Amino acid sequence: MDNLIKRDELKELIDKKGSYVLIDVRQKEELAYGMIPTAHNVPLHEFEDAFKFSPKEFEARYHFAKPSKEDTIIFHCRTGSRSAQATAYMHSKGYTHAKNFRGSVNEWSEIDQNVRMY
Repeated sequence: MDNLIKRDELKELIDKKGSYVLIDVRQKEELAYGMIPTAHNVPLHEFEDAFKFSPKEFEARYHFAKPSKEDTIIFHCRTGSRSAQATAYMHSKGYTHAKNFRGSVNEWSEIDQNVRMY
């Protein structure tokens, strides 16, 4: 199973308002460098607890609906390393549609002036 997504595929999903959940797994301090449009933040170090929350608790904490195992969830970070860990973790929990945007913020910054490489 291919669990990677390329920048242009992600851009097309965003532009066409496709069906996906985009999760930025960077630390809150890193968000100052900009976020990919439509992304929600769940720092990687919170994953184990976050996905144990009930849907109501998850939404109260993270301000978006808890993704289901049927949802396409796309993870990204700064360079793709932490998002690869997040994708592997979610696959181990039965989220078979989890994908890693390996290019992450560094690659996205090439096409979006609101996101800066660091």
